Amino acid sequence: MSSSAPLGQGLAEWLAWQETLHVSTIDLGLERIAKVATRMQLLKPAFPIITVAGTNGKGSTVALLTSILHSAGYQVGSYTSPHILRYNERITLNSLPVEDELLVKAFTAIELAREQISLTYFEFGTLAALWIFAETKVDVAVLEVGLGGRLDATNLWDADAAIITAIGIDHVEWLGRNREVIGREKAGIAKAGKPLICGDPNPPHSIREVADEKGAQLIQLGENFALENLTTEGFSVRLKPTEAASEARWQDLPRPSLQGQVQLNNAACAVVALHCLAKRLPQVDFLALQQGLRNATLAGRLQKLQSQPDIWIDVAHNPHAAENLANWLENNPIAGKTYVIFSILADKDIDGVIRPLQDKVDEWHLFPLDSPRATSLTALESAFVSASLTNFQVYSDIRHAWKTVTLQTASIDRVVIFGSFLVVSQALDGIF
Repeated sequence: MSSSAPLGQGLAEWLAWQETLHVSTIDLGLERIAKVATRMQLLKPAFPIITVAGTNGKGSTVALLTSILHSAGYQVGSYTSPHILRYNERITLNSLPVEDELLVKAFTAIELAREQISLTYFEFGTLAALWIFAETKVDVAVLEVGLGGRLDATNLWDADAAIITAIGIDHVEWLGRNREVIGREKAGIAKAGKPLICGDPNPPHSIREVADEKGAQLIQLGENFALENLTTEGFSVRLKPTEAASEARWQDLPRPSLQGQVQLNNAACAVVALHCLAKRLPQVDFLALQQGLRNATLAGRLQKLQSQPDIWIDVAHNPHAAENLANWLENNPIAGKTYVIFSILADKDIDGVIRPLQDKVDEWHLFPLDSPRATSLTALESAFVSASLTNFQVYSDIRHAWKTVTLQTASIDRVVIFGSFLVVSQALDGIF
């Protein structure tokens, strides 16, 4: 049983209290949050909403959309999760995290409205985001789905456009063990009569099935829109005429500032989604697209921290994300060695993450995360031995791993610190 709400206290007290409020951390379903949102009059916002689901690429797509919309002159509210260093990162206005005071005001409004209805930590945050966006009168909101889609708290709102990025295997205990089942959950964000843009080049059949069931207007990468004229500097996107939007072609778009070939798919999804919403967001012109793609930033996604040696951090924590990282390493060769500092949570497919990278890494440096959900050092070692890998060392924590690596690296080498979000947060908090 949780204690009384920390009315009149600070953000840290509110967040600690929210973690004790509900019987479970994750409780998929919309009934409870819908009641509170109705009481708060949040269900019919004045601004358009774009929702983004997928296994990998959600945060990147939100960042690209936000950057483009802000470049077009719009006031943009964005909601993402999890955060890396501060909770405030989850709710941003024009890419800037909101202040503690505004979050506390939002939490107080939610507490006064919910009465006896129990809410999860994520549901509190989702309601806070929509309350803040309404209070600050944003022009448009971009919401990243937290888990799945169909029953995620963000799906309570009738999005004007929905995007599904790449589908992989993750969160199997909640979403299922194959792409068809997972795709069905993700496609639950589709809305009748509204565009559903899918950026997975090999989508599960279930996405089209759900779109048809719901009467959504599916726009599929490789079928309705395609990438063209890929160069080291840019790319083009061609959209065939669909029920949701007219034919269009965007030539010589700059490559996104975000690293990795997969970001071209995410960027194309963002461009097509905004084209579908041209009547509601008419200021998004080609210049805004150019500036937005060039200026987008996102912490922890192939983020470069240092040169000579190059230091990169990345939140790749499932097999699909590891494949993308492996492709990037292969396509960006260096003269020296590649060192990896790695850890991961226990509920992830460790073998599936290691496998794509095993011939791309010269040395692995393993450590256990400081979390109840962490993979133990013994389990990490066992996974590497099972994968017939011998080029690894183990440490008690990330600082010891980092100290050893820095003594070994030359200016021509690179270090990739990756794994769960906690790897990136502990690296940024404890090393850099």
